[in-house]
Amino acid sequence: MFMLTLLAVSSALALNAVPVQTESPGDVMKDIGREMNGDSVHRDHYWREHERDQVYRHGQHRLNDEWRELDARRGAMHNERRFNEENGF
Repeated sequence: MFMLTLLAVSSALALNAVPVQTESPGDVMKDIGREMNGDSVHRDHYWREHERDQVYRHGQHRLNDEWRELDARRGAMHNERRFNEENGF
């Protein structure tokens, strides 16, 4: 009886010491969807970070384009105002 108790306690301690990596239901559904579409399932743990970086870069490019457009508009308005002042409009 003592050996059985010792085995149960040591098994419980060993299982608690091992880290468990679980996937959320959303991750599982994404993987199933990828497999159904014939895409490879990304199992490495860096793919979320990579996707976040891509979204950030895409957003940054979009903001840079908007800033360029605003600068061009501001420059055009400045040139128009200067033209109007020089010609007395």
